[in-house]
Amino acid sequence: MDDLRSWLTQRVASYLGKDPSEISPSVSLAAYGLDSVYAFAVCGDIEDHFDLSIDPTVAWDCETIDALADHVSTLVEQR
Repeated sequence: MDDLRSWLTQRVASYLGKDPSEISPSVSLAAYGLDSVYAFAVCGDIEDHFDLSIDPTVAWDCETIDALADHVSTLVEQR
């Protein structure tokens, strides 16, 4: 799960133009200014990387990287 959290942190940081160390997995993605375009891009990255089909609103439903990592982990386990 830590690998997943780290991977998601790196993706979000990349889209925000920040260093991953500046991103806390427990802070709301909206607080960092992640807009809908980048949220959809993160969802696309998740689909591509994990070969999953997810709802594009999952980045808003799971407001933090921690919550998103938990959700994706559950989906991967259910396959």
